[in-house]
Amino acid sequence: MYKKEFDKLDVLPNNVLFYGNEFFLDLYETKILTKFENANILKMYFDEFDYEEAKLHLSENSLFGDINVLIIKHNKIPPNFDKLIKNINNSYLFFFYYGTKLPNYVKNYVRFFAPEIKELILYMDNIASELNISITKEAKLRLIKKVEPIFLKKEMEKLSLYSENITASDVEELVFAYKEDTFEDVILSILKGEEYKEKLNNLLIKIDLRRFLSAITRYIKDLYKYNLYIKKTGSSSLKGLLGYQLPFHIEKKRVEMAIKYKEKEFYVLLKFLLESELKIRKGNSNPEAVFWEVIAFLKTFNSF
Repeated sequence: MYKKEFDKLDVLPNNVLFYGNEFFLDLYETKILTKFENANILKMYFDEFDYEEAKLHLSENSLFGDINVLIIKHNKIPPNFDKLIKNINNSYLFFFYYGTKLPNYVKNYVRFFAPEIKELILYMDNIASELNISITKEAKLRLIKKVEPIFLKKEMEKLSLYSENITASDVEELVFAYKEDTFEDVILSILKGEEYKEKLNNLLIKIDLRRFLSAITRYIKDLYKYNLYIKKTGSSSLKGLLGYQLPFHIEKKRVEMAIKYKEKEFYVLLKFLLESELKIRKGNSNPEAVFWEVIAFLKTFNSF
């Protein structure tokens, strides 16, 4: 069935496979979690899937009389998935499938296509209501143009920190500065020893250096997390870790950087960055001096 048909259902089937556009996969997972927030929910994301545990959860009666709900997120059809569907008792199974080949034995499925502009407008209206802010139609259209749909909520949350009434000019000025890959571009230039001064100076005109320092620390932490995931799974894709597909050029850069470091180098980097942030927070050091010390350290770090 299609999304519109599913949305009209008064009673949900006890098993549904969702597949297609990742924005809607993420959105409908949130909707299911909200609808069954008082149920006994078991989540199995990607490599966490265990058939016996899943079967037991679906077939057993809850001790407290709650509904048992199993949520699976995977880019492959797990082994024995057909048998799992048959073992549902008075429970629910919702499978958010990030693959493309649909098994013929699945009867209840919802296919998502790319969101239309009017759907994204409505989505942003709901987010604005949650955040208790207003946003002009022009601002919404510019956000849609600048940001992948899956990142819209994150960008609106950032914008809400600066204004309760978001305009198109706010989006032009702030979203560029706070887009994930904009920070990343500057950080990569520093780490690789490339020319970075103009990029960094342009960024520091719009944001506080403390914020950028925190962004560097988060970026290195994420690289370490990616490194561990790649070592454990042998996968060159981060989709299984993040739960969504990054744009190809961003994922490629992150994977390359993650495997370039050794574990002891991550330790040295993170220790230095966290100690530098602590110096600034204690107020015993000149923030600008500490910041430029960090930049110099990263630029000459021996891993590069």
